[in-house]
Amino acid sequence: MKQNKIKRLILRRMLILATTIALTTTATITSAATIFESGTLGPTGVTWQQVLDGEVRATNITPNVFTGVRFRLDLPVVTTRIGGHFLSPSSGTFFGAIVALDDENDFPNSGDLSTMDVLGTTMLTFPEPSNEVLGDLNISLFPGWYALVFGSGLFGSTGNGVATRNNTDIGLQTYIGYQPGADWFSLTDLSTFFVDHRFVVQGRIVPEPSSVVLLFLTSALSFLKRTPFETISFFRLHSPSTLLRKSKRNNYAEPPAIVEVVNH
Repeated sequence: MKQNKIKRLILRRMLILATTIALTTTATITSAATIFESGTLGPTGVTWQQVLDGEVRATNITPNVFTGVRFRLDLPVVTTRIGGHFLSPSSGTFFGAIVALDDENDFPNSGDLSTMDVLGTTMLTFPEPSNEVLGDLNISLFPGWYALVFGSGLFGSTGNGVATRNNTDIGLQTYIGYQPGADWFSLTDLSTFFVDHRFVVQGRIVPEPSSVVLLFLTSALSFLKRTPFETISFFRLHSPSTLLRKSKRNNYAEPPAIVEVVNH
């Protein structure tokens, strides 16, 4: 009975150590980064007059026009912010949303974004002159297809503005749009003019810590095949900076200090 308790205590310490390393690895490797961007950021500081004069092309972001882009994830992520390059004649609010899609040809299930495929929304403020703006949005996404959508008139937003088209698409992007009465449609199929938007998802890639955990569990099982006192000797704790150190002694009359007594 005493030997089993000792083994359980050693295994528990190994599990705690494995979990700590896994969490530390996640925090260290996956600092906030750009998870998706439809295009590289073009010149900012564009004025509303330049858009009206046709010097810079843009796509409407209003209560009557939603604009977005499909994107695919190959790894699980946790988003932190979404946004892009926008402009408005006056400061006003607009929304951003991430919607789950079935595949690369799918559209959001609802025009008012009230269905369960809408995973999260955030509020942003139009800049004047143009600039990149971002809104906080923290959601977990698994590998698959999604739509990043921007518009107004929902979720308390009331502004009118545009997404500038003076950026540079990264690869082939499939932009989508929505208008009441027209439902969702492909902007890319509608016209070759609807390109070069800058839509962004920032966040953290979620690494799979299974390899780290399996390594420590394998080590734990290997060590637990030893006699209880040999196992204790191997894991004797001498200082906070040294978690694992092989003891010079292989026999103990009593368990060392790192082993706590647990009554069952």
